[in-house]
Amino acid sequence: MNARSPLSVAALAERIDGTLHGDGTVAVREIVSPEAARPGAIVVCADAAAIAAARAGGAAAVVVRAEPPADLPAIVVSDTRLALAHLLDVLGPRATRPEGIHPTAVVEADVTLGAGVTIGAYAYVGAGARIGDRTIIHSLAYVGPNVAIGDDCEVHAHASLREGARLGARVIVQNGAVIGADGFGYVLRPQGHKKIPQVGAIVIEDDVEIGAATTIDRATLGETRIGAGTKIDNLVQIAHNVRIGRGCVIAAQCGIAGSTVVEDGVIFGGQVGVADHITVGHGAIALGGASIIGNVEPGQIVMGYPARPRREFLKAEAALRRLSQPLRQRRGEEAERP
Repeated sequence: MNARSPLSVAALAERIDGTLHGDGTVAVREIVSPEAARPGAIVVCADAAAIAAARAGGAAAVVVRAEPPADLPAIVVSDTRLALAHLLDVLGPRATRPEGIHPTAVVEADVTLGAGVTIGAYAYVGAGARIGDRTIIHSLAYVGPNVAIGDDCEVHAHASLREGARLGARVIVQNGAVIGADGFGYVLRPQGHKKIPQVGAIVIEDDVEIGAATTIDRATLGETRIGAGTKIDNLVQIAHNVRIGRGCVIAAQCGIAGSTVVEDGVIFGGQVGVADHITVGHGAIALGGASIIGNVEPGQIVMGYPARPRREFLKAEAALRRLSQPLRQRRGEEAERP
């Protein structure tokens, strides 16, 4: 990792589309958390306690959403989380990009490599694969035969892209993810279960990020598809023939069973489970731990087991508490008797 050059607070305000308050000439060389505040650093502050911590640590400047402090250079923004993301782009450590094809990498015949492709040590690229411009295949990654990868992608160590997988541009595949393994399909028989060959495709559209140790299975027939701009956390299982729309967010440890359709803009909290052959409508939200066993209407917020609309779930929980209160009181009275 390489350190970035210092920038003035005024320059940073322009970079993150914020409004400068105070001395814009102060130099900033890093971004840190409030508890690590120190001279030369800028701190993104979500509340008054964070501003106090930045002041106590001698921070050079702060980023706030509301009233700026009078005693510190400040940048006022409408969204502090977005500002944090931009500041990390500008001031965060710069990763050292590997270059070229390592001599220990195995690149089979008929592979098409774009301009500026990097292939790390002991990586494997199968016959007929196509890798776009500036894409990085890190050490020990596996790219199977006839895989197609677009421009500016990054495939991290120990990730596996199975035969025939198709990735768009700017896709990130984190460590240990498996893209295109066989779907889980069997005919159950007393004499032994018959495997159903999984011969379909898997398509990952542009700007998708796939978390570490996540698995996305190829289709039985047809395709499994992940829509553009969708972000998938670590340890997620997406089964065969699932279709996920554009701009979805799927948190860790979710499981989505086969042939389910998740429409655009859906959000799943952690450990959401989704049954097979159902549809989760556009813009729906499933809160953490929800178990979805039926279709979810567009825009609906669901929670619980089985998943129900949030308002309905909370009303049922409140009613259950009211019903159980007399029983708890009776048990308390009995416990107090001599």
